[in-house]
Amino acid sequence: DYKNIPHQWTCLPDQNDVIQAKKAYELQSDAVYKADMEWMKGVGWVPIGSLDVVKAKKAGEILSDRLYRQHPDSLKFTSLSNAMPFVLAKTNALNMNDRLYKEAWNKDKTTIHVMPDTPEITLARANAVNTSRKLYRQGFEDSLKKGYDIKADAISIKAAKASRDIASDYKYKEGFRKQTGHHIGARSVK
Repeated sequence: DYKNIPHQWTCLPDQNDVIQAKKAYELQSDAVYKADMEWMKGVGWVPIGSLDVVKAKKAGEILSDRLYRQHPDSLKFTSLSNAMPFVLAKTNALNMNDRLYKEAWNKDKTTIHVMPDTPEITLARANAVNTSRKLYRQGFEDSLKKGYDIKADAISIKAAKASRDIASDYKYKEGFRKQTGHHIGARSVK
């Protein structure tokens, strides 16, 4: 006999284990679940009061810029005009004002005069003449219009003529040396 039952026992219907087991079987039973859902057939559900809808509304209120920020007109506040940040802002605005800056410069230009014969002004004028491209070109064009004016007794002309004569004499003597011996029938060849 392979089946050996050690003892026999019975459970009372109102025991805790039995009650818990019945509840567990009911939770797992499809028949009880479907019977439980039968009464809801045809009943509509409105999600207005559901937890997810309420949570979404609260999140929208928290993230709303219109509700979060307070319009400045609703504040009952007056600032002092002599407070340090306002004084600093006014001073910075005056310092950064381009119109006032240029106005002061234009006023100084008409009231302050520099003497025209100071060394700095004279030097500046001379530098302007030296660096002027127009005057540079004009001087070059004037020299082209004049042409060359070289005197015959100038040192460079005399040097050029002397070097020409020396070169001519050298070439003559060199040619003569080459021809020596080629003169046949000449009366005297040195």
